[in-house]
Amino acid sequence: MNPMDLFRLKGFWDRFSAAHPKLVPFWKSVYPAAFGEGTIVDVKITDPSGRNYHYNLRFSAEDMQNFKEARELIESMARDLPRG
Repeated sequence: MNPMDLFRLKGFWDRFSAAHPKLVPFWKSVYPAAFGEGTIVDVKITDPSGRNYHYNLRFSAEDMQNFKEARELIESMARDLPRG
């Protein structure tokens, strides 16, 4: 993977989180305390025309293992980034 792609991804995240400043504090309030096997995530989306979409999911043990492995990979990649 190109390290510059990680810098670009960080830039996207920084702009998104600046545009939605309540998201990170919300995430920190639920993760990891309310995030685990059996957790139900309920998503509702309303498009500009007012149409609603709804979906929910329950995290399985396999989901949690996948999240753990992804987090470890991201942390490892971040450690390997050139410092400058």
